[in-house]
Amino acid sequence: MAIRKKTVCGLWMGLACGPVLAGGMAGMQGMQMGPMPSHLPPQGQPLTWKAVAPLIRDSQTLGVATDGTAGAGTVTFAGRKANIVMIAVQPGFPDQTFEIHGRVDPEIVVHAGAAIRLTLVNMDYGPGMIHGVVIAKLSPPFPEMVSVPPGARLVELPLEMPRTSKSLKRSGYHVERATFMAPMTPGTYAYFCQMPGHAHGGMAGRFVVVR
Repeated sequence: MAIRKKTVCGLWMGLACGPVLAGGMAGMQGMQMGPMPSHLPPQGQPLTWKAVAPLIRDSQTLGVATDGTAGAGTVTFAGRKANIVMIAVQPGFPDQTFEIHGRVDPEIVVHAGAAIRLTLVNMDYGPGMIHGVVIAKLSPPFPEMVSVPPGARLVELPLEMPRTSKSLKRSGYHVERATFMAPMTPGTYAYFCQMPGHAHGGMAGRFVVVR
């Protein structure tokens, strides 16, 4: 699998430097996932509403959602390939939350060894509404400042700026994506926003690897 590494340093409030996995075209084709979807631009360029709409639909349709006895239920991605699209603060949902299948911070379940393509769309709006996502071997409660241990991190999508306009259809939306492999050994991880205070405030959920 061809994975390109880059480093993100000091993006906001003194976040520590560290390697960030950033899946490019070569990485996705190396996992035989096919070409880059036409609605994904090069990294760093915002999407128009017309372009982001397919990603929103993907976030609501990919995987199988089931309701649990508590919380927002579970979204399961079966098979050896998983395309996960997460929305950071979808309009109409609570602040500092992730949405998948219209659920707030659901448990995500993938199979051990699965090739995963993870996309994050920041639909939040307003000063400082910057969000990213990390999947790592951590457990709540989260502190105000989360120090991501490199040895236990599966992937990190760097922080993204909020949408550019209050009007949904006139706005630009920032997108980050990466490809990585789920661990071969089953286990429970956490996905969370690395902005200071966000995971502590509830912007987090369980990421479960099963056989």
